[in-house]
Amino acid sequence: MIVALRKTSGRTGRFLGRALAWRASDRAHAVVAWGLVAGAVWLAAGLPDDPVWPEAALAGLYLVALLAAICAIDARYGIIPDGLVAALGAGGLLQTLLAGQAGLVERGLEALTVLAAGTLLRASYRRLRGFDGLGFGDVKFVTAAALWVGLQGMPTLLLVAVFSAAVSLVILRAEGHELDGRQAISFGPHLAVGLWLAWVAGPLLNGV
Repeated sequence: MIVALRKTSGRTGRFLGRALAWRASDRAHAVVAWGLVAGAVWLAAGLPDDPVWPEAALAGLYLVALLAAICAIDARYGIIPDGLVAALGAGGLLQTLLAGQAGLVERGLEALTVLAAGTLLRASYRRLRGFDGLGFGDVKFVTAAALWVGLQGMPTLLLVAVFSAAVSLVILRAEGHELDGRQAISFGPHLAVGLWLAWVAGPLLNGV
């Protein structure tokens, strides 16, 4: 367990360092890394005015650490480990319970709605195009993400993710990579930065 945590921490640190420094191996994920940093700065700036800032700070540290690890692993191996998705979902449920943002039943139903929609979209894409356009790991990720931001945060999450992925594709093309409709890119890091910014912006979007 401790060895696995050390490996994950080391991998995450290296990924963020390379991406933030615009190094070739992770240059395409620079927008993801800087998005995580920008969200952290945004969160820190708003903490003094938050009446429950200790809880918000702890939740933010937990979430950004998980998301950074997911980014590093998915960018390198093209998978989102189930253990990290489970930890993400558990954190979302705990946040809901402690912060009273919504009833657990309501938030759970929202997550199930996202799961059903994501599964349907994935199956429809495969039926129309003949190959997968969205990994099931991504579907599980957005389901867990819904426990953090609910249905209300999903548009922001997806818009940020699509924008981030588009920037990454531009960088890859500028570096001479040939990309086509069948070539997969890891979408998990882009979903992760989308969740992070959607969660940080939650009070603003909710009019609080």
